[in-house]
Amino acid sequence: MKKLKDIVVIGVALFAMFFGAGNLIFPPQLGVMSGNAWLQAIMGFFTTDVSLSILAIIAIAKSGGTFHSFASKVGPKFSIIMGIIIMLIIGPLLALPRTGAVSYEMGILPIFPDIPQYLFTFLYFGVSLLFVINPKGIIDKIAVYLTPVLLIALVSIIVKNMMIPDVTLAAPKISNVYTYAFLEGYQTVDGLAAVIFAGIVLLSLKEKGYTDTSSQIKMTIKSGLVAFSIIGFVYGGLIYLGASGAANIPDGMSRTETFMALVDQMFGQYGVWMVAVTVIFACFTTTVGLTTTVAEYFSELTNNKLSYRFNVVTITLVSFVLANLGVEQIVYFSGPILNIIYPAILVLIILNLFDKYIPYRSIYSGVVGGTLCFSILLFICKSFDSLSLIKDWLSSFPMSTYEMGWLIPAILGGLITSVFYKTKLVRQSKKTNKPSTSLTI
Repeated sequence: MKKLKDIVVIGVALFAMFFGAGNLIFPPQLGVMSGNAWLQAIMGFFTTDVSLSILAIIAIAKSGGTFHSFASKVGPKFSIIMGIIIMLIIGPLLALPRTGAVSYEMGILPIFPDIPQYLFTFLYFGVSLLFVINPKGIIDKIAVYLTPVLLIALVSIIVKNMMIPDVTLAAPKISNVYTYAFLEGYQTVDGLAAVIFAGIVLLSLKEKGYTDTSSQIKMTIKSGLVAFSIIGFVYGGLIYLGASGAANIPDGMSRTETFMALVDQMFGQYGVWMVAVTVIFACFTTTVGLTTTVAEYFSELTNNKLSYRFNVVTITLVSFVLANLGVEQIVYFSGPILNIIYPAILVLIILNLFDKYIPYRSIYSGVVGGTLCFSILLFICKSFDSLSLIKDWLSSFPMSTYEMGWLIPAILGGLITSVFYKTKLVRQSKKTNKPSTSLTI
């Protein structure tokens, strides 16, 4: 009974940490675009969001439960550098400031336009600091105090929409619904967050008495399944919300405007309040989870030379300052970085899932290296018009339609390093007059 309770509590808290503002505004817009093909949209979106995130949780658990154990197979230095980059992205430089900015622009500004942004973000990150200053029991705090409000608001919107009788769904506004939804699923970056949030789950499990690796892996996977079952239900409901209200949504609306318009159709003047509550709590739960995770990471990385509390205060202050730049500025800087980092994390998830079938550790460096080289080169070519021919060539790679043009370079990188080290082993065996054996390098 205790195990079931712990699985539910951790799973619900994980849902709240994952479900930020981006998760809230992408599905309704997707529903509007897909119309009566909304089931295809759900399948496409789930492929790159829910499914990938569950696989990331499993990969982290199987690899040892930490980002270091997950990424160090490429190399110790790679693990540290990539870990720092990801923590800065999901922490004080991009994701955390965005939660505060989105909360203000969607939750406060429409209701209280006279409240200055700096005042709200000061209060927002101040309250967050009170939650995270002591990491003990942070999972329970999220599950008990924050998640219920978020879930009530979301379920109210979804159920209210499902009760509308005789809804006529419009035709899709896009030609390939599944492909469009597949690409939209990348934008939530849940797969990237899953790699990081798995660590905070393990911290909570240790607090609850699960000290052996086997039980931690099982509990982490089960909690992840609970979290993404809830997320799957919410995504499905929000996609259908957009599909059922598409006829009343004019073309050209932004994702935030679309969500607010859809809620306004159902709740009228109360819609703006419903949006405010949903957005602020969706952002705040993510803020608490991310701040705790990033602070813990830098504390462990420096052997506590940078204490957890120092990290929390520093992260909060930087996030507060950058949040006042506004959503558009933050998103502008985050896009290119994510386009480079995300594919590398994706191939690492796949490699860790099939680790027992990988004969040489060098294959990790080859696959990840090939992926990063392609992503960085494509970014450079997109940044300079003079390199348009190279950009067009890179864009012609198989799977580029799905933003997975890096697949062939990744495979080639793995094959090259595999052949190289196999050849090295053969040479070594000839020198020692011993037959070559499978060796992990």
